Parts: sequence; structure tokens; C-alpha cells
Amino acid sequence: MPVVGDRVFFVSSESHQRKVTMGKGGQQANKNGHLDLNEPIPQLWNNDEDAIDDFLGDEDPAHTDPEDEDYVPNRRSKPSKKRVRRHTPQQIQELMAAYEQCTHPDPEAMQALGTMIGLAPKLVKFWFQNRRSQVKKKDQQEQNQQFQQANASLKAENRSLRKAILTQTCVTCCGKTLPFNPLLEKQQLLTKNARLKDEFLRAFAIHSKIIRDSAFTQPAPWISSSSSSEADREALLRHAETSMEQFLVLATKGEPMWLPAADGGEMLNHVEYRAKFSPALFRLRPEGFAVEATRDTAMVWGSAAELVVIFMDMARWSETFPGVVASVVAGDVVSTGSFADGQIQLMNAEMWVQSPRVPNRTVNILRYSKLVAERQWAVMDVSVDGIFGQEVLPAYLPARYMGCRLLPSGCLLEDMSNGYCKVTWIVHAEYDETTMPTVFKPLFLNGKALGACRWLTSLQRQREYATALHSSLYPGNNTAAEAAGMLKLAQQMMASFYATVSGPIAQSQATSSINDWFGSIGTGVERFDVAVRMVTWEKAGSSVAGEPASWFLSATTTLWLPGTPPERVFDYLRNEQRRGEWDFVHTDGAVVEEMSSVSMGYLAGNVTSILSSNKTDGTNDRTLILQEARTDASGSLVVYTPIGEEAMDAAMGGGDGASDFPTPSGFAILPDGRRKACHAPSPAPSTSSSAPVLRNDTAGSLVTMAYQVLLPGPLPDTAAGAFDDVGKLMCHVMEKIKNAVEAEIVLPA
Repeated sequence: MPVVGDRVFFVSSESHQRKVTMGKGGQQANKNGHLDLNEPIPQLWNNDEDAIDDFLGDEDPAHTDPEDEDYVPNRRSKPSKKRVRRHTPQQIQELMAAYEQCTHPDPEAMQALGTMIGLAPKLVKFWFQNRRSQVKKKDQQEQNQQFQQANASLKAENRSLRKAILTQTCVTCCGKTLPFNPLLEKQQLLTKNARLKDEFLRAFAIHSKIIRDSAFTQPAPWISSSSSSEADREALLRHAETSMEQFLVLATKGEPMWLPAADGGEMLNHVEYRAKFSPALFRLRPEGFAVEATRDTAMVWGSAAELVVIFMDMARWSETFPGVVASVVAGDVVSTGSFADGQIQLMNAEMWVQSPRVPNRTVNILRYSKLVAERQWAVMDVSVDGIFGQEVLPAYLPARYMGCRLLPSGCLLEDMSNGYCKVTWIVHAEYDETTMPTVFKPLFLNGKALGACRWLTSLQRQREYATALHSSLYPGNNTAAEAAGMLKLAQQMMASFYATVSGPIAQSQATSSINDWFGSIGTGVERFDVAVRMVTWEKAGSSVAGEPASWFLSATTTLWLPGTPPERVFDYLRNEQRRGEWDFVHTDGAVVEEMSSVSMGYLAGNVTSILSSNKTDGTNDRTLILQEARTDASGSLVVYTPIGEEAMDAAMGGGDGASDFPTPSGFAILPDGRRKACHAPSPAPSTSSSAPVLRNDTAGSLVTMAYQVLLPGPLPDTAAGAFDDVGKLMCHVMEKIKNAVEAEIVLPA
């Protein structure tokens, strides 16, 4: 029976009559149900459910949401009547005191509290629910009020700033300001940025040159008889052996260690790798570094032992990978064992990608070659930064920030019976992704920039070049000497093009300068700004007494063509019938005819050729075009240079045509890496690896154009005009390419 204060209520469900027994001093109802008007009239109920509802009073609106933890369903469909207070002040006081101690009491506590104050546990529970809802509602109201005040303050500040912009007044002192010219301000900032960039590149080049010049003037630490040098040597030997063991596991294991990639090759399963190898073996990955781990296999002409000899000779190794290796400095030989037992050597290598937007990658590595089985060799590279317990390096290695480190990488060579060897190449690198332009991040993550595919295709091409150089079978009327002369001249042209695109030309010379020129491509809503890097430099040895110096201008820029496959761009650029659409400088819109060519490789389009147009200049010496076109899974190149017919004849006749060899121009076409692929489970994701996402899964292109020209006069008289002429020419050429390949979108990279 419910109890409230000193009143007791009896409920009879059989007779449906209500009998109320009042407390001390009260009266009893008569037979007609009338009560004494001098006493307060209590509410009567027909059943227990109504009694509970009357004790609760009006339902709190906050309890209408079923998701609320304090929600109490309304079991009455009819509108509730106005209720009077059902709790005494003493009960409310006790309930408030209990709420301050605990807002969510357990059933036992509510049972004890109800017994103490004369309320049922269910009513105590409902009171706590209502109380929590009231407190929550009050907090929300206060928070909303604070938000409204902050919003009003921001609106007032916004109005003040907009008024200041319109009236050109200072917000602080309310005084008038000078008129703002955004174009002039932008131009000043760009000029200052170009000057600072030029100063940085000069300082960096001088610093690198000093370190490289002193590489072999300091005593080698391993020759010293001190105990510390011997300890360092032992540390390097242990590091080499441990790395070789891991490399052989990675080179010989299949799935699930390696998973197939959709566009060829394999990608490392990082989950399986972490389960197999301890992450502390080569130190934890630095913060902000991304991981690229790829493997690829191909057949390469030559024996395994021959390739090992090339890889252990730093000069020949650099010549074998001209599009990948920018420079190399050989260090000490750590181990001088026999050729079969293995050799270990330290080196510093710098690698590049054909775009002026991508920074070069520098690594200090330990190279270990070893005969691991009959007719099977391994050449392994691994970084040595920090293996001595401190972040120090030997004196002959550049002591500068390294944005990349190699985990066990390299190649496994196996001799075959047909004069070829099977090469399995692995690249497992960690690099600072924060230094990478956003548009190039997918290209590096999938290994197309400096992964296994890039190294392996470069090796295949160089071996095919060596085969063609000594071959006696050539198409057309070319003799072996003529073909060899053409290939050697093309090799010089490609080396010059790599230096032009992948780094500032002659940046160590005091006479060189680097500037940025800004133009635009397209019209209307499709118009966008293009930044062209302008490098002016004086040709080495061109200053002769009484003669003006020869100054050259190299201009480079990179554009992104989303959804346009690289093959489409490559096919258009090497189309002889359509060359006049974009190369009107050398062809004047005329048709180009192939006079001679040497094909290399099994892929269509890998050819070195001599082109001639119908353009005439009124002289007997025609201007020919030497061109090399290359394409593979990692990218494509179309590089060309004008050369006089007499100089070409001299080069093909076995002479040296390099004295008349001008600087080359051309295009480097890289995939953007955004085609959908079956990527392996990734390690910890990097927040900076995100890039613009396209709706389709078609591969796009990153097209870099380089154009070089001899300036007509000395600097700085001709620089400004030449910048404008060359910049507009490049914008016009890129717009022609955009329209020809039907690229829907073109963006600056």
C-alpha cells in the first residue's frame, strides 16, 4: 500500500470503492463518498498503475526520446491531468542529498533510500531519471547561450573586417591604409622566393662539392688500428650478414609474403613481414616516413657473374642506370674476401626521377655481393645510417639529412642456359613523404618511381643497348659503325636530358641562375596558371678571349593529365605525321620523315632515329633531328635535339660530333599511379599520403616538358625577353598536346 507522509491509502479492486483512512486528527468519508471540506482532499485511483502515474506527476518532455538513457515510456494514451506535488519537502531534501552523492544509484541503494523516506524504489528511480534530465537540459541551455554569444561576437568582428576592407582602413587604429595590389604583391613574393631558392641551391651544391672532394683525402676509418675502428668494422659486417639473411628470405618466398599487384610485379605483405621479422632489427620507421616495397622478375641478357662485376664497380653501375642514379661516391671496402666469398663496400648514392618537382633521393648504403648457391648470386643494399649506436657516419660520407633509408634490397641473379640470367629485383625503402609533392605520392607508393620495376626495366634497356652497340645486323643501309655512332650520340643526349629535367643545370657555377616564370593554359573556366622553371647557365669552356660567352636557357614544367593514359601521350608525340602540330620550331609545321633508325627491345616504340623535315633555311647544311623514344611500365621518354647534317655524318662515321652537340629538349611521361590495384595490407597509414581522388580508375599521366635554347646575347639583356618567349612557347605546346590526346582535365603538378 502506498505511503505518503502520515497518510495511508487503501485500494479495493473488487468493489471499486475507495476508502481513505486519514492520519491523526483526520475524518472518515461517509457512505455517499463525501469528505469533510476542512481536510485536504486526496486523489483517488482506480488501480495501481494510476497511483504510480499520479506520484510521478506530469511527464518530463525530455523523456520522449527512446535513445535517452533516462527515457520512461508513456503508458497512458489520454492527456495527463494537472498534478499536485506528490513529494514532501523532507523527501525532496533527502533525494537531492542522495543525488549529490551519486547520480546513478544501484537498485540496492534506491531500495534503502525509498525505505528511509517512505517511497517505493520505482518512484525513487523515476525521480533520479527526471533529475538527470533536468540537469542535462540546463547544461545544454547554458552551452547554447555561450555559443550564441560567441557567434554574435564573430559576426561583429566579421562586419568590422569587411567594413575595413571596403573602406581601406586599419582595424587597430582606424587609419587609412595604402591600396592593396594582389598581383604586384604576388610578383614580389615570387621574385623573392626564386632568389632564396637560387641561394639555397648554390649553398647546397658548394657544401656537397666540398664533402665529395674531401671523400678520399681523409684517412679511411677501417685502416686505422684503433679499437673503435675495428669495432665499427665488426658492426658493419654483422649488419651486412643480418641484412643478407633477410634479403634472401624476401627474394625466395612467394605468397603470402608477396602479393601480386594489378599492374604487374608484386607488393610486400606488411602483415606477414612484421610477423616474420622483428621491427627493431633495423630500427623503427621514423615518423612521417612512408614505405614502398616491390618485387619484380625478368630475363636479362648476360651472365650473373658479369652483372655482379658491373654492380660492384661504381662507375659502371652508375652508367648502367643513367635514368635512376644521379651520382655515386664509392667508400671503403669493408670486406676484401674472394670474389665468390663476397665483397662488402660502402657508398653514397643519389637517385632521381625525371621531373623538376621531385626531390632527389640520397642514401648511404652498404653493398654486399655473394655467391649464395651454384650459378646464383645475390647483390644486396642496405642503409647504414645510425647502426653504430649514434647518428654518425664515416668521414667520407655526406653528413646531411637523409630523407630515405633502404631496408634489405637488391637483386638475386640466377644463370640460365641460353645466355640470359633470371633477375629478381627487390626495393624495400622508407622515405620522408612530407618532402614529396602530393601529386607524385601514389607514383612512389606503388613503386613506379624508384621501385623494382624501374630498376629492372632500366637494366634490361642498358643490356639491350650494349647488345645493339656490338651487333652487325641493322635495318636499312646502316653499317655497324654508323649505328654505333648514332647510339653513342643518343646516349650523350639522354645523359644531358636527365640532368636538365631532374636537377638544376650547373648549379655549382657562380654564373648560373634559377627563376620561375608564370603563364597560363586554356581559356575561361578551363584556364589555369603554369609555373615554368627557368635556368640560365654559361656553357663550360665557351668564354674565349675576344668572343662573347655562350649562354643557354633550360625551361622545364610538369603537368598532370588525370584519366589520360601515358601510352596515348607517348603515341602522339612520336607520331611523325603529326609532329608538325607541336614541334613547329624545328619543322615549321612540315611533315617529318625518318631517315635512319635503330630499334632496341621487344616493346614497340623503343627506337633511336634520325628525322628530317621539309623545312629549308636556304643553306646547304640541313638541320636533322636526332630522337630517342623509350617506353616501358615505369614511364616513357621522347627526347630530341637538332643537329647539323655534317656533324651527324661525322658522328656516324666514327668521329666526335659532341663539339657541335646542342642541349636536348623533350618529354618525360610518367604514370600518375592512380589506377586501382590490389595493394598489400599497409603498415601504419600516413596522414600526408592522401592525394586528389578521381571518380574513374583510368591511369593518368604526369608529363614533364623540357626545352633548351641558346640565348641570342649576353645576360641579363636577353633574359627577360627569352623567359617570356620560351614560356609562352611551352604553354602553347602543352595546350596542343592537351587537345590532341583529348584530355578532359589538365592540372599543374
